[in-house]
Amino acid sequence: MPVEVQTIESLAFFQGLSYIELEQFASLLKPRSVKKGEVLLRQGTPAMTFFIILSGTFTVSLEKGRAYTLDDKGTVIGWSTVIAPFEYTGTATADTDGEVLSISSNDFFQLIQSNNALGKKIIKKIDKIASERRALGSK
Repeated sequence: MPVEVQTIESLAFFQGLSYIELEQFASLLKPRSVKKGEVLLRQGTPAMTFFIILSGTFTVSLEKGRAYTLDDKGTVIGWSTVIAPFEYTGTATADTDGEVLSISSNDFFQLIQSNNALGKKIIKKIDKIASERRALGSK
């Protein structure tokens, strides 16, 4: 079932996108229920899926016992899907039941390559997120 534009238009990640860009993105997103204890992604594996939290709490575990929690609606998990290193840098586990939106790396790349303006906006947002997460991981 496709995701409605209304589901994503208020999320911070999508701010600054036109309605047409939101439609393009929404058409590729897939809703997914997540159960407590489920691992969304595992550190060191190829980054094949990008996630956006709609509900739930997730812990991202890193090397050397470091970890951080993500629970804000609209927060992304799996930024390495579209920028280097193209493998997950942490393991994300659901602390609660929740719901996420997902998009495969193939669909994501096709989207940003088919629309240069949208691609620039998205990569800029993901670069910012990656920098923030790297800082969290180094604390």
